[in-house]
Amino acid sequence: MKSSHTVMCLLINVDSAKDRLEEAKTQLENQEIDWERLDAVTPKSDDFAIYEPASSWYRELTNGEVACYLSHKKAWRKAIDAEVDYLIVLEDDLLIDGPLKQITDEIIEADLSWDMVKLFETRKSRRELRSLDSGVKIVDTPTMPIATTGYIVKVSSLLRLLDSTKQFSRPIDVELKSYWELNLRIYSIYPPPVKISDDNDSTIGVRQGDLSAAQRLGKMKYNFLSSLRARLGYIFRGLSKP
Repeated sequence: MKSSHTVMCLLINVDSAKDRLEEAKTQLENQEIDWERLDAVTPKSDDFAIYEPASSWYRELTNGEVACYLSHKKAWRKAIDAEVDYLIVLEDDLLIDGPLKQITDEIIEADLSWDMVKLFETRKSRRELRSLDSGVKIVDTPTMPIATTGYIVKVSSLLRLLDSTKQFSRPIDVELKSYWELNLRIYSIYPPPVKISDDNDSTIGVRQGDLSAAQRLGKMKYNFLSSLRARLGYIFRGLSKP
C-alpha cells in the first residue's frame, strides 16, 4: 500500500563542490530517491547574515559554521513552503550504506512520536525502540551523534525548531544535540544507513589546537554539563514509552 505522506529530500551542496554533487547524485539515483539540490549558503551568499548570538558559547562561530547552520534553516523553510509532511536533509559528503529509501519509508510508518531521526553514526550505548523490516532499528541514545550528514524530520516540528533558533551561537550539530532546549524528541538508526565519506576534508569548524586555554576550559565545562543533562534525559525517557 502506497503511503499517503508527502516527503521532500534535499541535498545541501555548495556550487564549487561539483565532484561531491556528482557522487551524491549517483548514490541517490541508485536508491531511486526523488531529491532536489539545495544551493548551500556561503559567506558570500546574498542570504548570508551576521548572526546575533543567543547566548555565550565558549567561542565564536566561524563563517563556515554560520553558513552551514543557515543552509539547514533554508532547507527547513523550503519544506514548510512546499507544505510536505516530512523532510529528509542530506549533506553532499554522505556515503549511503543501506536501503535508505526503504528505511526512511519505514521510519515514517513506524511513527514513535519523534520529531527527528538521525540517519548516521549511532552511539554504542543505545536503547532499541522499534525493529524495522529493513533490518535496522530505531534507537534512543544518551547523547546525540555529532554532524548533520543526514536526518529525517517532521515538517510539523520545523516551525517550532525555527522559532527556537532565530538566534544561535552553536554549530547546527551541537544545537541539535541539546534537543531538550529545542523541545524536540530525536532518535537515531542502528546500523546507520548514512555515513560521512572518507573524502571529507571539512574545515568549517575550529581545531582543538587553535583554541585558547580559556576556550578549551569552556569547551570542557560545556561538554560535561551537556552530557550530564543528556544522560539524565535518557534515563527518564527509559521510564516511559515513546
